[in-house]
Formats: sequence, structure tokens, C-alpha cells
Amino acid sequence: FASTRLGADTRGRRFSERHEFVMPILDDVRYALRTFVKSPAFLFAAVGTLALGFGANAVIYAVVNAAVLRPLPFPDADRLVWVWSSGEISLTHKRFTELRPEVQHLADLSAWAFRGYAVTGGETPDVITGAGVSTNHFDVIGTPPILGRGLQTADGLAGAESVAVLSFELWQSHFAGDSSVVGRRVDLFTSASIPMVAGAFTGAAYTVVGVMPPRYRPFGFQAQVYTPLVIDHGDPNFSNMGELVVIGRLRPGSSAQQLQGELARVSTTIPSLREMQEAIARDRVIPLHEALVGHMRPVMFVTLGAVGVVLLIACANVANLTLARSQARQRELTMRYALGAGRARLARQLLTESLVLSTIAAALGLIGARLALPAVVRTLPHEIVSSDVVSLNWSVVAFMVGALVVTSVLAGVAPAIRNTKGLEGRVRISRGGHVVNHSLAIGEIALALALAYGAGLLLKSFDKLTSVDTGFAVENVLTVRTAPSAQQYGSTAVRRALYERILEEARAIPGVESAGAIHFLPIADGGPAINFLMDPADPQSRRSAGYRVVTTGYLETMDISVLRGRPIQPEDAAGAMPAGVINRSLADQLWPGERALGRTVYRTNGRVFFTVVGVVGDVRQAAVGLPARPEIYLPLAQSSWASAMTVVLRTSGPQPGLAAQVRRIIRSLDANLPITRVASMEMVISDSLATPRFYGILFSLFAVLALVLGGIGVYGVVSFVMSSRIDEIGIRLVLGATRRTILLREVGKGAVMTGSGIALGVLAASATTRLLANQLYDMSAFDPAIFAAAGLVLATVALLGVMIPARRASHVDPMVSIRAAGG
Repeated sequence: FASTRLGADTRGRRFSERHEFVMPILDDVRYALRTFVKSPAFLFAAVGTLALGFGANAVIYAVVNAAVLRPLPFPDADRLVWVWSSGEISLTHKRFTELRPEVQHLADLSAWAFRGYAVTGGETPDVITGAGVSTNHFDVIGTPPILGRGLQTADGLAGAESVAVLSFELWQSHFAGDSSVVGRRVDLFTSASIPMVAGAFTGAAYTVVGVMPPRYRPFGFQAQVYTPLVIDHGDPNFSNMGELVVIGRLRPGSSAQQLQGELARVSTTIPSLREMQEAIARDRVIPLHEALVGHMRPVMFVTLGAVGVVLLIACANVANLTLARSQARQRELTMRYALGAGRARLARQLLTESLVLSTIAAALGLIGARLALPAVVRTLPHEIVSSDVVSLNWSVVAFMVGALVVTSVLAGVAPAIRNTKGLEGRVRISRGGHVVNHSLAIGEIALALALAYGAGLLLKSFDKLTSVDTGFAVENVLTVRTAPSAQQYGSTAVRRALYERILEEARAIPGVESAGAIHFLPIADGGPAINFLMDPADPQSRRSAGYRVVTTGYLETMDISVLRGRPIQPEDAAGAMPAGVINRSLADQLWPGERALGRTVYRTNGRVFFTVVGVVGDVRQAAVGLPARPEIYLPLAQSSWASAMTVVLRTSGPQPGLAAQVRRIIRSLDANLPITRVASMEMVISDSLATPRFYGILFSLFAVLALVLGGIGVYGVVSFVMSSRIDEIGIRLVLGATRRTILLREVGKGAVMTGSGIALGVLAASATTRLLANQLYDMSAFDPAIFAAAGLVLATVALLGVMIPARRASHVDPMVSIRAAGG
């Protein structure tokens, strides 16, 4: 009985202690809500300001979390590494098979290469992205299929049955999630632009053996089908096609640095790798997560910091609103102090009010973020993050809780300190009491300037990109990419005839001035390089250049200037003298100061490659922001490599129905011919600039928000100060001061405050915008003109915030002020 009574007393004591702890907090919350109801204008302004900051932070953090913070969804993902991450090392099938058993710091090593396919069976052929993977790939990543099986060693042997593993997304979209797809024979028409391995243009049916889980993206892009890399020692490309990228899984206790050193040592014992010793020594092995998202991390964190600045400015505004409101509450606080409430008790009450405000604002911000997120996700460039992984998950909620606590403290500490000082008697706000208000306003101005400067840099960089001379025409050019399957168009002659027929009919369309085709469209498709010899008897004369297969009319259609000689012409046919056109960069590299026309270069086997018949201007092939590279243009009629090609058409003006007409031409020739892209050249350029445009617009929105909030903050501070000095201003007017003098004096004080904020903002911007350097094109992170422009805009906004209350104060009635001072 005694022990039972003791337990009951203990429980009662604990309940009493919890009650004594919780009830005062609940009382503070109820009191805070009652005071807010009595001040709806304050509640609306404070909650609205903070909710805007919270909502923006939730959206951006959701994107940043999905893009760079979220761990890879693979078992022990920290042990996965990307071997030789720069792409400088050319890894062939031969080198991979020789290297794999020699590396002891790896549990295993897998390889993959990009593939393109077309799937038939629907209303129109679907073009999909795929990957050829070593048969151990799924074991190395540690993720088995959710349906069927993965790849087996036998699947990668020469002569084995063609098998494929589908992505979850392709299984749902093309096969309606039918589980009976495993074991089914599916036509996968290879549509790769060049045959990366022997047999790439052969075989039509693949047996589906498995389906991967959703969002399986170990390569940084969505591969929709996985086929085995065929290891065939008799393949002529086995030892000379360097197409592979390798991913490994570290043994427990091993590190990427140890593996990097081991690879440098092991490669000296492998004959096929000895010639690349210098590259192997300097190339890095990095964690897979770093390889996939590391390039985005700096700008993502800068973006998150930028939206955090908006929230900081909102906090400063709320702190100033609270300080202004405290003047009306001074009697209340003094009375509560006189009745026995200590300073700590009153400070807790004020901090509770700040927490309640922030909680309401955070809830509203999350609701707004939930509504806005789908629209934001639709605007995200695909290079940043896949839209289907961005969500307001528990990680975002945890971030918001942290932001809520920090915001409550930042917005509540200054008012709590100020309002609990000097409570022994009636308190008048002294000049020294305004230091906190002015400091907050100066901080707002500084932060707003840093954001405005960053936005100015990004916009100027984007403007420079849009004005780059790409070397080809952009206006009134339509591009249509097609991918004839090698199974249906097995011979080179048949594929050439198909494109000649398409071009012939396209040129007959009214308004079309010229037409041609290329196998890698500038900006959109990048393109491969090829090795050749200057002297067939000297292996040391090897050189490399970009390799482009084009038809007659391509150079003219793209308005690529012919500097010397001639473009590709109909006489450059099969069986004629091998002809080639090179760009100015290659001509200057191979024959500086000499005549390039008539020169002959050779293949690596010593046979004639082509004779130079023309030199053309440089074209920015890889990207608008990257310089032109040495390039070769060879006629389709003399090439056996090209399969998928892009038809380009130049028109005399806008032709709204041109794309539909070209589609009809292609469908009339072959209803199953996949059309992989239809876009104007302007759209191609615009899409390539999606990421810099996105960041420019985003930072501009943040800067505008910061400017507006900063202007409101300055207005609030000056209004508060003016209201507390009405009696002083009235007495000055009675003693002879003119309204103009009062106005100039107050505006001068505001100008000093604004100037201080701008000076501090210049320092902040100089320190932080260095992080944006990698996102800038052809400019440094320090630009005096942008500093001046951002400072001028911010000074104008801030001085408007000063002028309005200062003008109102200068028109005060002196007698009213004197009576107020006497009362």
C-alpha cells in the first residue's frame, strides 16, 4: 500500500511540474492572440511579410533538397564512386576488362555507355534514352529490379540473346504497368547517331527480363531501358571505341583517395593504359553523389542563401513593426511590471508573441508553397533536377521548423530587450532608443543591395550569352530530327536515299528557301571528335577535330560563311574524290599562315580521309557559352556512319504551318519513322540557355522582393521616429525653423542611414557574389557599373521611404505638438 501511495504521489508531482511548466506558456499564447486581435493591422502586416519569406524559403529549399542534399537512393551509397570523373580518359571495352580484376580497393567495377532507341507499338514511335551497361551494373549499384531479374554474365557474351531491363517509368507509360511484360519480345530500334559498338545497326527484338524501381537514375539522367554491354574480343571496336564510363563500389574501409592512388599504380602494368599515365595521374575518383550534383551545389546554396536574405529582411521589418508598436504598449508593460511581473517574465511574453506570429506566418507560408510548387517545378530546367523528385517532404518541414525558431528569435529579441528596459517609470523613447531601428534598416538596405547586385550580374551575363555570335543563322530556321532504325534502313545507301527524298520534298514547300541536314545539330547535340593523321607514315602526326556529317545545302541553310573554296556540293558523291570542309580554327591549327585548300589528311590506318575543298567560319557547336572548336564537315554521300540526322529548313519569313507540313512529308515516306525533335533554331538556343535564364529571373524576383521590403522597412523606421519626435518638430517650427529646413534635415538623416546601408551592402556583395563566378559568362564578379546601378535603384527606393514620412512631419501643426508635449 505504501509503495502504491508513493508511486501515486510521484506521478502527481510530475503532473504538477508539467502543469506548472505548460500552463504559463499557454497563458502567454492566449494573451498574445488577444493582443493581436486588438491590432489587426499589425497582425496582417507582420504575418504577411513573414509568410512571404517563409513560403519562398520552403519552395527553394524543396528544390535544393531534391537537387543536391537528398542522398542517393541506393544501399551504402557513400561507397559508390565515379572513376575518372573528368571524362578525359578514353576507356574502351578492352581497357575495362583488363582493369576490372586488378583493382583491390573496389568490391567491383561496372561500366555504362549512352544509347538511344525507338520503341514502336503505339500511335507513333517513341524515342527513348537508354544505357548499355556491364552485366554486373545492378549488383554494383545495389538495386535489383522490382520485377523479373537483372542482367547475368551470359547476357554480355557475343551471340547471346538480346535482353533488356525497362525503367519503371517506361513500363508504366508504354506497357501500362503490365507484369506480363517480363519474357515478352519487344522491338527496340537502335537510333544512335553513330554505331558505338559492332552490331549497333543489327537486331530488332529484345526480350524484357526485368523492370527497375521508380526514379532509378545512377547516371544523372533517366535511362528508360538498359541493355547489356556485349564483351566481344573479336569486335573491331573492342580496343578502339572509348565510350565507357565506370562506376565502382568501394570495399569497406577503402576511400576514393586510396583508389585513385591504386589506379595510378595498377595502370602502369596494363599495356593499353600506359599511354594515358599523365591523364590517370591527375584525374580524380569522386563519390557518385558528388559527380552527379557537385557542379550544382555552389549555385544552389547561393540561391538558398538569397531567399534566406529575403526572410532576414522580413524579420527586420517585423522587428521594426514590433518596436513601433511597443510605444503604444509602454503603459501596459509598465503597469504589469508595477504589479509584480519581472523583466524576464515580460521578455518571455514578448518572445512568445514573436513565436506565435512566426508560427502563423510559417503555416501560411507552407500553404502558399504547396500551391506554388507545381508552377515553380514546371519552370525548372531539366539540368537542375527532375521535377518528379521535388516535394514538400518531412525534410522541408524540418527546415521550416528551424527557420521558424531562428525567425522568432531574430524578430523578437530586439523588441524584448528594448521593451523591458526602464520600466520603473514612464518611459520616453530617446534618441539612443532609435539606434536599434536604424541598425535594422541599415541591415535591410545592405542585404537588399547584395541581392540586387547578384541579380544584376546574372542578368548581364545572360544578356551577353544571348548576344553571342554563334556563327550560324538563328532566325527563320526550322529543325526536325529523325531517327531511322538501322533494322529497317540497314544499308548506307537506303538511309542516304531517305534523307534526299525528305529534303527534295521539303525544298518544294512554298516559302522554303533552302534545306539540308546534319547528324549533330549545333548547340542541341554536341558531337563526337575523330582522330586523323597529317602524314600517313608518321603515327606522331595524329590530330583530332570535331566530326560533322552534312548534306548538300546544310552550310548554306545555316548561313555558315564560306571563307575559302566551296561548301559541300552534289559532286561530292559516293565514289568521287573524298572531300571535306574544315572550319577556320582547324585550318589555323593545321596550317598556320598557309593555304589549306587542296591539302589531304589521312585516317589512322593510313588511307586517305579527305581533301580540303573549303574553309568555313567557326560555329559554336557544343554550347553558346563555349568557344568554337576545330571541326570537319564531310558529305553524307561519302559517309557510312550517320543514321539519325536533323533536317534544317530556312524560310523567307515566319511559316506557322511549316512543322506540320514537314511531319506529313516524313509520315508519308514512313509512318514508323521516329521524329525526335521539332524546334526552331531560336527555340534550340533558348532551351540551351534555360539554366542561366532561370537563375537570372529567380535572383531578380528575390531582388525585387528585397527592394520592396527594404523600402517598406525604411518607411516604417522613419515613420516611427517621426511620430516619436512630433513634439520636438513642433517646437522647432515655433522657434523659427521653416518647413523646408525640417524636411531637408530629416531627409539628410535618412540619406545618411541609406548611405551607410549601401556602403555595408557593397562589402557584403563583394564577399558573396564570388560564389556566382562560375555562373557568369565573359565577365568578372566585380562590376562597378552594376554596383552603381543597384545602389542608385536602392537609394531611390530608400529615399522615397524617407521622403513620405519626413514630408508629413514637416507639415505638422505646431500648436498641436506643443499641447501634446505639455500633456
